[in-house]
Amino acid sequence: MAAFFSGLSDVVKGNPQHEAPEPLEGPVVATIVGGTILWFALFLVQLPFYGWFDDRGHTWWLWTCLAGGGLGFIGIWYVRRRDAAITREQAERAAQAAQAARTVETAETAETAETVTAAETVDTVEAASGTPETGPLRGHSPASTPSAD
Repeated sequence: MAAFFSGLSDVVKGNPQHEAPEPLEGPVVATIVGGTILWFALFLVQLPFYGWFDDRGHTWWLWTCLAGGGLGFIGIWYVRRRDAAITREQAERAAQAAQAARTVETAETAETAETVTAAETVDTVEAASGTPETGPLRGHSPASTPSAD
């Protein structure tokens, strides 16, 4: 019994032993709409028997069903806005990911273009001067000229 209370004190102190599971996502809007319809249906079914409920002091059953239906309308409004916000956030994340991919692709294309432009510049200098440039990346060395000794 002591182990139970020691575990309970951890929870009360805010030190849970387990992490909370991920929330379950499902057809939230459909669930709330179905519950709202059910509450209003129960209200309408009980309404003809108002006198019977009143005689026995159970009119709160009717008003509970009516309150459930009214709160259901608030719930429908809330979950529809929530779903729209989730969809909008996912679209923004997808757009940001696509933009990041385009930025990386553009940077790689620009880097390739710079490399090609640098190679074309070296070739142009070689052609204009008549002497090949030397360098470890060009893959050749200058031709040796015979000496006139």
